Amino acid sequence: MFNILALIFSLFLSSFAFAISEVDYSNQYAQKVLPLLKKYNHGKFLGEKDISIHFASYTSNEESKRCIVILPGRTEPVEKYAELIYDLDQSEFKGEFTYYLMDHRGQGSSGRMISKKPIDLEKGHIDRFENYAKDVKTFMDLIVARKNCLDTTLIAHSLGAGIGTDFLQKYPEYFDRAVLTSPMLKIQTKPYKYILAKSIVVANILIGGAKKFTIGASGYSGVRDFEGNTFTSSPERYEMAMSMFDLIPEARLGGVTNNWVNQVMKGTRKMRKNYDLIKIPLTVIHAGLESYSEESEMIRLCDEAMDCQRLYLETSKHEVLMDRDINRNQAIDLIKSRLL
Repeated sequence: MFNILALIFSLFLSSFAFAISEVDYSNQYAQKVLPLLKKYNHGKFLGEKDISIHFASYTSNEESKRCIVILPGRTEPVEKYAELIYDLDQSEFKGEFTYYLMDHRGQGSSGRMISKKPIDLEKGHIDRFENYAKDVKTFMDLIVARKNCLDTTLIAHSLGAGIGTDFLQKYPEYFDRAVLTSPMLKIQTKPYKYILAKSIVVANILIGGAKKFTIGASGYSGVRDFEGNTFTSSPERYEMAMSMFDLIPEARLGGVTNNWVNQVMKGTRKMRKNYDLIKIPLTVIHAGLESYSEESEMIRLCDEAMDCQRLYLETSKHEVLMDRDINRNQAIDLIKSRLL
């Protein structure tokens, strides 16, 4: 009996040994993650319609042969994913990967599509949904391809995971496996029914409001309200996420425009017809306390894709990779098992 307990305990320790705990999080982040973040290599390229796209890369081993591409969610700058990179690079995969991250058009340090007024820079806006995936293809062809990776993994969150789904359907040859967390396959529109919300934004576009905030949306407020937030149940990681906008003021983003909502609705509707086109090993991780993406579509994606493993975190909020240790560690462990 003692040997069994000792084995379980040792496995528990090895599983979480490199993760930064919420206990003394700020000091650990400053000591362990910030030095990594400062070693990001930054660059830019021209995406569709000549929009400037910012990207970053990191490796602790220039001889690494494998690659991971990370696509953030809406409002998230690539710098926010330094903790994830730290966890993976300090695990059994130390020095095995080069990490590539890209700020989507209209957010992070990438270019905006409207900028006539200062408030325009804080609008979540997209010209055409298809351009998201086209930018990813350019990123893969111009930047990631230079590494000549032995294998390439996609890790994408929320909007990034929706874009990733679109990309995997259109360009199946680029990735060997994918991990999608809380994928935005159909946006939640509460308190409005989906069809009513769509009708409202289309009507607003028809009267000239394509580039205006949608109902209830506004610019970046900067208010720190953990109790009222809907993306993480971890106070420590909430503070880290919010501090990113102090570190990178140009990444500050508020609500979305009518055209963003309309384009995302149109683009994801097409994707939902083709989940079976995804043939590579797929992992879907989603939250029980979800406020942005429709859970039923995440389940259906995993059911219809050829090779999918799904993890449901009942007590996690939307950002499963930024949630409490008890949820986040399960997600990290599953990701590591899928990288083997």
